[in-house]
Amino acid sequence: MKRNEIWKTAAAFLLSTLLLLPSMAGAADELEQVDTRVLIDISGSMKENDPQNLRRSALRLLVGLLPAETRAGVWTFGQYVNMQIKLGVIDDAWKKRARAEAGKIHSRGLYTNIELALKRATNDWSGAPKIYRRSIILLTDGMVDVSKDASKDQQSRNRILDEIVPHLKSLGVAVHTIALSERADHELMRQLSESTGGWYEQVNSADRLQRVFLKMFEKVSRPDTVPLKDNRFTIDKSISEATLLIFRREGSEPSRIKPPKGYSFEADNAPSNVQWHRDRGYDLLTIKNPQAGEWSIQADMDPDNRVMIVTDLKMKSTALPSRMLVGEAMPIEVMFTEHGEIISKKRFLRMVNITSERWAKDGLSEPRPVVDNGQGDDEKANDGRFTFRFGEGVDEGVGELIISAKGATFVREQRQLYEILQPGFLELTPATDGAGRFNLKVTLEADMLKRDSIHFDAQLVGEEASSKIILKPSGEGVYTSQLDPASFHGDRQLKVKLTAQSQNDQPVNHRFSSIKIVGSAAEVEEPPPPVEKIEEATPEEPATESEKEDEAVTEEEPETGGGLQQALILFAAGNAILIIVGGGIYWFMRRKSKNPSLEDDEEIEDDD
Repeated sequence: MKRNEIWKTAAAFLLSTLLLLPSMAGAADELEQVDTRVLIDISGSMKENDPQNLRRSALRLLVGLLPAETRAGVWTFGQYVNMQIKLGVIDDAWKKRARAEAGKIHSRGLYTNIELALKRATNDWSGAPKIYRRSIILLTDGMVDVSKDASKDQQSRNRILDEIVPHLKSLGVAVHTIALSERADHELMRQLSESTGGWYEQVNSADRLQRVFLKMFEKVSRPDTVPLKDNRFTIDKSISEATLLIFRREGSEPSRIKPPKGYSFEADNAPSNVQWHRDRGYDLLTIKNPQAGEWSIQADMDPDNRVMIVTDLKMKSTALPSRMLVGEAMPIEVMFTEHGEIISKKRFLRMVNITSERWAKDGLSEPRPVVDNGQGDDEKANDGRFTFRFGEGVDEGVGELIISAKGATFVREQRQLYEILQPGFLELTPATDGAGRFNLKVTLEADMLKRDSIHFDAQLVGEEASSKIILKPSGEGVYTSQLDPASFHGDRQLKVKLTAQSQNDQPVNHRFSSIKIVGSAAEVEEPPPPVEKIEEATPEEPATESEKEDEAVTEEEPETGGGLQQALILFAAGNAILIIVGGGIYWFMRRKSKNPSLEDDEEIEDDD
């Protein structure tokens, strides 16, 4: 290749790389704007599950919360699909039309065509998202129902899972589902949300719809907020707009707002810069250019009350996955931006104090510091990127991560819902062959783990011996083996450890609870030790009283030196026997010499 051609090739490569940089940066940085499609079931069964038509007030709540300059649209579905609120960029005019259209929601639909609703609401999306973060909020109370023919219902359901879900994943869409009935297809709703990184919520009463729509809004929009403590909140000079959500109990007094200066007001006498929407069960008001200082709300305190703001001074944080595994710890970054630029001024950073805490079934946890000191997970000190890990020591269940920041002149807060799951569960059941064996089955959250990384260390552990167990794949996320208690004796503990990598690229190490198994094999008796042959001893004469006393004294003496004493006694006894035997021989020889007739044993004849 000539030199000119080499330079041309290098230049073309450099140019193509530079052209790719914007798209690569867009993929790395989270998109701020939101495009939300809301799908609401209007089938006839809603007359029973939502008799007061609380879908209307819940939708008006969502409409009022959605921030300006984002996109949204609402579709209703039964047998057919209708665009109830036209897709468009949100402004005051759009919200006014949307509130009016929300009042037309009914329960007269014949079927529940979820497949068609998903297709119609997303047919203008293509490729990866570039400007807007894409989300769907789906509310239904039933099963897939497109025909009187049950087989056609099943075919439609299969197409949702096999065709539509993969397509939505390729579009980068998060599907958030609400099942408003015990009879809803909870498995389908959960698969829709879990497969796309969305949030699933089951609601058995329509009275909870407003609060569920608040959760969905926070999942979709991740708004900037300020803390609300004891019905008080602080507004700083950087805030250009504040939206207050106040839930009311039935029969409670009208809500009132007290600004830092001036008189308190309510819906009937609100200032001109306040838009106040009063609906069933809540107040939603937006204050343009609010006064800086401490405000107060004169109303019932409620943990779901919120103060959302529009400001150039934003607090951003890494988005938590909707679902995580026990023991999985996610690195979270928190930073502040002004006009879209990360603030790294040392004077600003020195004055900021950031903490994280979580709200779960056991209440509010102790706040943990979030640091920018270049230690641990924080890569560089004082770069404006505060870092901490979330998930360590957090039990399974649904909770909320709350990140709070306090600066010299401002306060901020951000909330993120999460669900912590066990990575799997273990089952041990008797085999059906009647041979006394057990079937071991481990079922994993397969969609949350990288399949190639899954490894088991399974053993039957006993006091004297252990044996390894091989778990083999037996379906999606299922691993099995068989145990035979007849192959071992005594008690053993079944211990199984899982090591894997999560889809969030975090290590997963989990030990399942051990199970006791009693072996049924016969105990193998050890052969008795060989018996030494002992020659029979000559019977001893009865011991004298003095000898008995000596034996008694000997038995009471300590074991130390006992061997020497026993040897001395045996030596003395041997000498005594030699003396006796020798004396006997001496006596016999002497007698013989005196009486020779005793020398031969001859017969003596009697004299006649």
